[in-house]
Amino acid sequence: MRKETYECLGRGYGKEILREIKGLHYFDDADILFHWKETQRGVNLLKRKKVVNLTEMRRLSIGLMAIEMTIRERMGRGV
Repeated sequence: MRKETYECLGRGYGKEILREIKGLHYFDDADILFHWKETQRGVNLLKRKKVVNLTEMRRLSIGLMAIEMTIRERMGRGV
């Protein structure tokens, strides 16, 4: 796992990440990849702003980690 994932799990965001992963089980692979790209785009747009809404950044970061964990899980199963 990446360093950011460990840090988020250490901060107590594990339940929120698991909730996001459960919601992604209903998406097919193409939808997850699209959602991943759009989430990355949102994070990059927020990074460019001078004033950042930290709640939105946290939500996007948790979603991005959940998507990456779901992709890694599906690749491991061969789906």
